[in-house]
This record gives sequence, C-alpha cells and structure tokens, in this order.
Amino acid sequence: MELGEILRRAARRAPEKTAIIADGQRLDYRAYDRLANRFANYLIAQGVGPGDRIATVLFNSPEYGVVHFGNARAGSVLVHIPPLYAAAEIAEIVERTRPRLLVVDAAVHERIDAEVRSVVPTLMVAGSPDFEDALATVSDRLPDRAIDPAAPVAMTFTGGTTGRPKGAVVSHTARYVSAASTAREHQVTERDVVAVVVPMFHAVGLMIWYQAAILRGCTAVILRRWDPADFIAATERHGISSVFLVPVQVRDLLRSPAFDRKRLASLKNIGVGGAPTPPGLIEECREALPHCGYTDHYGQSETGPLTILKPHDTNAHGGTVGRPAEGVELRIVDGDGNPVPPGTVGELITRGPYLMDGYFGDEEETARYFRDGWGWTGDLGRAEEDGYITLVGRSREIIISGGFNIHPSEVETALASHPAVEDCTVFGVPDDRWGEAPVAYVVRTADVSTEDLIAHCTDRLARYKRPREIVFVSTIPRTPSGKVRKPLLRDAYLKG
Repeated sequence: MELGEILRRAARRAPEKTAIIADGQRLDYRAYDRLANRFANYLIAQGVGPGDRIATVLFNSPEYGVVHFGNARAGSVLVHIPPLYAAAEIAEIVERTRPRLLVVDAAVHERIDAEVRSVVPTLMVAGSPDFEDALATVSDRLPDRAIDPAAPVAMTFTGGTTGRPKGAVVSHTARYVSAASTAREHQVTERDVVAVVVPMFHAVGLMIWYQAAILRGCTAVILRRWDPADFIAATERHGISSVFLVPVQVRDLLRSPAFDRKRLASLKNIGVGGAPTPPGLIEECREALPHCGYTDHYGQSETGPLTILKPHDTNAHGGTVGRPAEGVELRIVDGDGNPVPPGTVGELITRGPYLMDGYFGDEEETARYFRDGWGWTGDLGRAEEDGYITLVGRSREIIISGGFNIHPSEVETALASHPAVEDCTVFGVPDDRWGEAPVAYVVRTADVSTEDLIAHCTDRLARYKRPREIVFVSTIPRTPSGKVRKPLLRDAYLKG
C-alpha cells in the first residue's frame, strides 16, 4: 500500500472523528485528509515529480503529518532533517540531498542560512500564514497521480552513533509493513487515544508509531517536545491510553516531580524501543504503573521493528528483546553468514519487505549492509532454545583487549546493577599493552568511588572485562532516539 492511503482510508471510515490534538488545535480526519491533499497538490504545482526530494526541519506538529502524507501522495521522497541539528549540519544534509522544497519550523528558521537558501528553490515555514496561504491556493481533492508502493517515500538518518549520519531510503511498502506490524504487536486499536512524544523526524516517532495510530484510526495527541509534566497533564486531560517512549523518556516520567499514578489512570499501554532498555527499568515501570502493559521492541531505522517482548513475557524473559515479530525473518549468524547454535553470540541479520532500499548516495555502506538479500544489522546477540534474543552490543563496538572480545553492554549491565549508578556507558580506547581497554562514563546518584565500582564489576565479570578507568559525569549525551553518542565521548576522552 502507498502511505497516503493510510490517512485516506481512516478518513473514509470515520471522517468526523478527531484525528489530531496539538497545541490547542483539533482536526478531524476529513479536514486532515484534505490538508494532506492540498500539500500534495501544492508540490505538484511546484513541479515536484515522482522521486524528487523535499525536506523538513520540524518539531512534532500537525504540519508534520500533513507534509508526510502529502509527500506520499505526490510521489516525492521526504528527507527528515532533525531540528536539533546545528546550522552547519542542516546545510550539509541539504547539500547532500538537494531537496526541491524545504519546510522548516519557525523555531529553527534563523538557522537556515544563505548557503541553504541557494540550494533549495522554495522555503516554507510551518504554521505560518505563508504556509497556510500557499495551501489555500490549491485543490483539496486527491491528486490524480499513480504511486508505485515499491517506490522510495522517505529518508531518515541513522543518528550518527558510528560517525557521519547515513540516510536510510525506504519505500512505501517497507514503512506500511512496519506500521502495520507495530499496530498489531503493540495492540493499538481504534479506541485508543495515542500520544506522539518521540520525535517525528525519527523513524520510530513518525513512520512506526504515528502511522500505526493513523492506520488504526486513533486520536493522536501530538506533543511538540518531550516534557514529563506536559505528558502527565495531557494524559489526564485527553485520556491518553497508549504511548511509545524511548527508555530515557520512561526514566524521565517515573522520576519526574510531577509523577502521579492517579493522573495517569487512563494509560494502559506503554511501548518502548529505539534504544536498549536498561536493566531494571521494566520492573521499575511495572511497580510505578501496575495498571499498564509494557511492550518492548527492538528495531532499526533500516528495518522497522524486528523483535517484540510482550507484557506477559517480561517476568520470565526480562533482559531480552523478545522474539521475532510476526512476519519477521531473523537469523543470528557468524561472520560468514552461517547460523550459530543457541546461546552463541552472533550478528543479527534479517530479510523481508520492511528492509530499506539502501543508504542515499553511499554505495559502499549499502553494499556492506546487504549480503545476498539479507540486511546485516551490525547488532550482536544470542538466542536461547525458546527463541528469546538478548542483545550484547554492536559489532563495531567490540573491544578487543589482550586478544579477548569484550562486549560493552556486558560491562554496562554490571555497572548499572550498582545502586549508586543512574546511567553509564562503556567504550574502548587504545592501550599500549592490551591493544584496547574499556573506559566507563558513569552518572552517579550517591557518593561512590572508582575503586568501589571496579570491585563491583570484578565480582560480576571476568577480570579482563572490568573498566580500566571510570569517569564520573553529570550526564551522558544521547541521540534523539536515546542511543548513547559513543564516538563523541570517545573523541572527548582521547583529547583529554
């Protein structure tokens, strides 16, 4: 299915139902569908053709959905540029992708410099009178343009945890399959009031979670930026029943001064993903919100959701990412692509209609990701006999110390089990004797010494896996999806 159909069919089923609540606005499905038609017709009037690129630099907003679905109906490819990017980063993405049109948030308008304007023919500011006036000049009827579901529809960026962000190009089919899988596995129904609080420029925020809500015909409450107090107030006011959060948002919510179980009484379903769930977070959430189901999922921008840990599995299989989602083909293999036995660490590979087409303008990285039709995720894990999978790290993050492989996640799990550790990350640095040595950055909640933490790790890990050094910090930088920016930390460490 082409993605524009998701909104059109929901509008046909329940035209007068509220589709969007955001910033005091309410739009029903009929009005929202017509706005998407207007944006599509505006693109066509501007000469944007199938396969041409347009781009956004937007925070969560109703306009984001209008642009998303309108782009799909015009047959163009939407480049999602994070509004958190600095001016130079925005300019670099624009130069690489050469969009025909750029839609920006008013809050980041000043970051759009002359260099960007010289590349992009048309600039629109979302929510402004100019944006509204432009859409008012065109028809609100569905454009007469045939769309191939196998054609590319969007480009999202990987977050840059391994260096320069890569643009993952995805088709209509790939993202429809991902949205349908999410709706099914997270048990989203048309009766839900769904909160959209993960950034929509990230694949999981827009094309996984938001699309799942529209696919089911839910009412979506869009929060411009994440703030636990705002989410609690919105849940109480609108009866939010379902939300998807990245792990750091779950922690923010549970530890917010505004947290009040009674005000979250309508919340029944919490989905989590986008980054590994820290040990103990599920248990903490279930204790604080016992009336909520907690569904964990693992996936990538390149794939959509791959595995699901359902609420009834969290007791017996905590610490895993669950089993492959329905319709997902997943293997754990050695470096030659041979399946490894249960309990053995290998790389997760997958194939199916949900896979990306490739990385934009990067044949080398695309060839590295795909082998014989399989996508090599770069994530390491092991599966037990019953199929439940535990992630142990990234293949490129392995620390080789004295000839031994150290998976950073093992050390992070040991550190995180100390009651004085709130957050931590581990990475390898060059070592004259061992080749590489693990270094830990730790956020602590109580007075604890380096020696205490190393001793704590030594009790739980082989000695060669313990951190050689621990750096205490006030916070650990993460991407918008919650993944630790290890290259940034490693560079800072090596520069002293």
